[in-house]
Amino acid sequence: MENCRKADIHVHTKYSGFARYSLAQFPDSISEPDMVVKAAIRKRLDVLCVTDHNSIAGALKAQKYAAGLSGIEVVIGEEVSTAEGEIIGLFLQERIEPGLDAQETAERIHEQGGLAIAPHPFSPHCPCLGRKVQQLDLDGIEVFNAIHRDPYSNRLALRKSMTDGKASMGGSDAHSVEMVGNAYTTFSGSTGDDLRRSILRKETFFGGKTTSLAACIRWSNGAAMEISRATYRSLRGKIVQEDVLHTRIHSIKKRNKIIGFFGAALYLVPPVPIISGIIGDMIIRKKARKMWDENKWKD
Repeated sequence: MENCRKADIHVHTKYSGFARYSLAQFPDSISEPDMVVKAAIRKRLDVLCVTDHNSIAGALKAQKYAAGLSGIEVVIGEEVSTAEGEIIGLFLQERIEPGLDAQETAERIHEQGGLAIAPHPFSPHCPCLGRKVQQLDLDGIEVFNAIHRDPYSNRLALRKSMTDGKASMGGSDAHSVEMVGNAYTTFSGSTGDDLRRSILRKETFFGGKTTSLAACIRWSNGAAMEISRATYRSLRGKIVQEDVLHTRIHSIKKRNKIIGFFGAALYLVPPVPIISGIIGDMIIRKKARKMWDENKWKD
């Protein structure tokens, strides 16, 4: 592709809130918006799309920070939880409310001039659209998601029956600063408008690498450390009011805070993070293989 540039179309900040992992709740990301912008510059990205779960607050902060910098443009995005799986909205003006059906979500994205993208459509561990992508009015499909380490999820998304009529795209799904830019979308031009034009013309492709297990373990370590720190401060009555994660933890009942504090502290004891990471990776691969077997011959 002539004059090929790179955009990471799927990045999270601490404004993504909390996700449930088995019996525990973890911050989906602890990354500050300005830090993901700096990481995007280091990775030589031209466009950064901040796509927090059901929020554009982090994207707005990242865009404001990037306004004074050269070489990077931030696109306002949101990973919306629909009733049937997640959809990414890019080039948004306003937040899209979660819980709607997938087609209505795509329509609301388009109504404000945005683009609707299917992230990780065959994920074994994230809410995904699956084969429903064939029926929806979508502009693109994430055929390479860096955090999906199994050998099946991205292969299912990359099939022609899934990508027909939609732009093929790549995103890091970064939950830590370290992960930003691991996967990306290539496009002609250099600006957000150029990226938008390339998506609409179906002239994008993807590149990058799969996020390492070590990076995933470091992310979970960082999240556990932040839980411990914020919970300890809250129990002492020293909450950081302007911090979205700290205020969320401060609202939890005292008994649950104490349980959460000791649970996070226990997780940080070596070799618990490594063992948990390896076992989790094995479970996800097994689930992905099952999804592959169920879908590989269907078109």
